[in-house]
Amino acid sequence: MEAPIGLKGPGGRSSSADWQDYSEIAARTGDGDLGRRLAAVIAAIGQERFEARLADLLAAAANLDQINVVSLEGERTRPLFSWHRACPEMASDLVGQYVSERFFQRDPTLDRLTRSKRQGLCLGLMRRGQIEDDWYRRHFFDDAQLEGKLSILDQSQTHAIYQNYYFATGTEAFSLREVENLARLAETASQCILRHLELRATPAEPSRPDPATVSRILNRRAPSLAVREREVCSRIVTGYTTEAIALDLGITANSVATYRKRAYAKLGICSQHQLFLLCLDT
Repeated sequence: MEAPIGLKGPGGRSSSADWQDYSEIAARTGDGDLGRRLAAVIAAIGQERFEARLADLLAAAANLDQINVVSLEGERTRPLFSWHRACPEMASDLVGQYVSERFFQRDPTLDRLTRSKRQGLCLGLMRRGQIEDDWYRRHFFDDAQLEGKLSILDQSQTHAIYQNYYFATGTEAFSLREVENLARLAETASQCILRHLELRATPAEPSRPDPATVSRILNRRAPSLAVREREVCSRIVTGYTTEAIALDLGITANSVATYRKRAYAKLGICSQHQLFLLCLDT
């Protein structure tokens, strides 16, 4: 049988010329480490540890001191992720104010990036000394001891995610290598955050009508029902057991069964399912 290409040379002997080991490239670039951290982020999507893993990845990509990520949705603009190296509460408070007080409308970096009208990634780095709005600079940079930020606007037909990576006062601005790292991770980070929040969202419990509401519906649809029959049926629809209905109305369980039977006969139904359809199909 013919030997696999690249594993053996003439005469069946191993040939180093047929094998090219590129492991050193990964070691030189450091991408292997980022790749492992990214794999950990993806594995943690939907879990409690996701935010810590994401912060670990981004902090390995650049010497960060704070991260804020926001979804730009007009009136529904919302914070997605925040992190601070020393004080997580501060990052959360700042991004909360940034969104709730609509300070993003005063963000000079966002203004410049959105004016580009480009799809995909738009990047810009700004230092606090370049910010003309005194109050904005003082509140979001001076008081927080932040020197500047790299902003990445990830725009597509389905979303606009605004990522902000800050470096602290007294530290160097991001190197070109660090900017490249964050840019390469930007779209993946956006998708991971959105998917994580989707999985973590608690589905809203369907609203259940109260007995008074159902009673009014029954009164309109079945005026022939007696008061007690309507009270029993309205509580059946809202999830009461026979025993709960008896306690709520101060009657016996046998009386509940009697009123239910009479009501079903008047309504021309024979099951709870049909009663639900009658009351809730409005």
